[in-house]
Amino acid sequence: MNPTSSYLERTEKLYENNENGYIYEFDATVLDCFAEGDGYFVELDRTAFFPEGGGQYPDKGSLAGCPVTDVQEKNGVITHTVSLSHLNGAPHPFTEGATVTGELDAATRFARMQNHSGEHIISGIVHRLYGYKNVGFHLGDGDVTLDFNGVLTRDQLNAIEDEANAIVAANLPVKAYYPTPEELAGMTYRAKLDLTEGVRIVRIGTQDAPKDLCACCAPHVDYTGEIGLIKLLDFIHYKGGVRIHMLAGSWALRDYRRRYAAVASMAAAMSVKQEEVVTGFDRLRAEVEEKKQTISALRAKLEAHTLAAI
Repeated sequence: MNPTSSYLERTEKLYENNENGYIYEFDATVLDCFAEGDGYFVELDRTAFFPEGGGQYPDKGSLAGCPVTDVQEKNGVITHTVSLSHLNGAPHPFTEGATVTGELDAATRFARMQNHSGEHIISGIVHRLYGYKNVGFHLGDGDVTLDFNGVLTRDQLNAIEDEANAIVAANLPVKAYYPTPEELAGMTYRAKLDLTEGVRIVRIGTQDAPKDLCACCAPHVDYTGEIGLIKLLDFIHYKGGVRIHMLAGSWALRDYRRRYAAVASMAAAMSVKQEEVVTGFDRLRAEVEEKKQTISALRAKLEAHTLAAI
């Protein structure tokens, strides 16, 4: 079957409802399977694998023990690209009508939910305070970037970060749902595209006092407390606005541990306390500069003595 057909428009997307975002293992029926190029594609009647979209990479995991290397959706069809190399030519399990088990990389899925929900909080605050739109979003493997169409300073970002983490600490509900056309018409929400139907809304906070309303297709956490931490890292001016690197949850913790280890190593090498690393570095840099000047002066004297001897 051609992967661009409409055969799988009825595929149940298990990741669309909040409670199903935590499904890391599922059974499904194979609707079709076919080889194309170097890949082998599997189509299912239901899936918990989130396909690449909305700036987010596809889920990782396996189907019937075969690694899933990619998941894409096109014209209503979700295809899972699987690797069969470990079968060494043995028959594969993806015959039409067969039941297979899918297993997601749970740690990666949850980390991405933490970061995507954290991005919504940040973007909601920026839009409310400054009216800037999120015009670019990338959520890869351990890296998250946000692009806004307006410039922000470090002090402003610090204040945004404080408010975002207060929302995390409040453990507010996060709900993903499809409002009726009437509800959507009376709703003010963020969206990159001008959507009019089939709009999935992610609401952070209560219905009476939402912190953010945004059109989004990705899985999210159930409560903001599950995000754990939101940290805004580097930022640069980009296309008339600003690009921000951020991390949340387990990725933010991993980044902090890496930075802590680096600072601890530098502090030990300079024999200073960790909070004095900058002072120690400035002192070391001054000493290096002084030695460079001394070496330069000695080299000049050596050249003078050499010329005199000649």
